[in-house]
Amino acid sequence: MRELWEKEFSCPFCGNKFKKKMVFFDAIKIKSRDIDLKPNFEGVNPYLYEVVTCPKCYFSAFDKDFESIKIKGEETEKRLNEFLENARKKVELGEEGTHIEAIKRYVLSGTIYSLLNQRKKAAISYLKIAWLFREMGRSEDEKRYLERALREFENHYKYDNYEESDEPMILFYLGVLNQLLGKRKEAAKWYEILIRKYDGASMYAKVGRERWLELRKS
Repeated sequence: MRELWEKEFSCPFCGNKFKKKMVFFDAIKIKSRDIDLKPNFEGVNPYLYEVVTCPKCYFSAFDKDFESIKIKGEETEKRLNEFLENARKKVELGEEGTHIEAIKRYVLSGTIYSLLNQRKKAAISYLKIAWLFREMGRSEDEKRYLERALREFENHYKYDNYEESDEPMILFYLGVLNQLLGKRKEAAKWYEILIRKYDGASMYAKVGRERWLELRKS
């Protein structure tokens, strides 16, 4: 089965047109999940190809919203331009398809989403960096990015207007990231909020209840 195909993108920041490898949906096979719902794939890992990075200016975002991102305000554009100029000097991008190359791109997307005040997507970028480091056996780097993901999820929950449908996912990750970082009391608090609000109505609440029970037993 073919795993990869090429798609053309147009950069929303500099206008450059370029092609990028994408993973066929049918090639993605999940064999198991970790405590934080990290998928373990059989065969190709789509996270190695998820971030689209413009090879000219380094603007980066998830493939699903790369071309639709709106950059509002002169100050935001200025900050983005400064960040990207610095990134082009410091980051050397190679052929995608490896963990290290994917991590470089997720670091770019995480910072860009933060600059655009899209905290949920910044959190997801950092979470996926942690997952890639987990697959590489680099536990200290994994922990560092779990902490960054947690901070972004916390700020997203406190300060942003998010879709109600996103709340179970946010509450779950506030619980499970605290649990992974050894903050049991804080983890239990978020699991209890998740269960109280969404028990029986969300997959995240179902898994959150399992994690909460595991916490109580251990």
